[in-house]
Amino acid sequence: MKHLALIFILLLIASCKDAHPDSNNAELEAAAAKGREMGAAAAALPHNSMEQQAAILEIRSRESAIRDAGYPSCADTFAIEAEKELIKNQWGKD
Repeated sequence: MKHLALIFILLLIASCKDAHPDSNNAELEAAAAKGREMGAAAAALPHNSMEQQAAILEIRSRESAIRDAGYPSCADTFAIEAEKELIKNQWGKD
């Protein structure tokens, strides 16, 4: 349930972006691919372990760095794709 709330918040943030894209399609796809990669790697770690928590913090750190660099659309895409992978790979493991 907490993951669904987080996804809703991330989708809401993504939908509120301005009409002037800060990134092109190639940049958005690269952000999505890296998000999927990092999300899958984090999900593969033992559930709720310190290693998994560190991997999730690394995802959040990268999202912030992308956003701080002036690419909020890429940051949103990266975070959403990472979260999707975490949920997909953790579903039923709780």
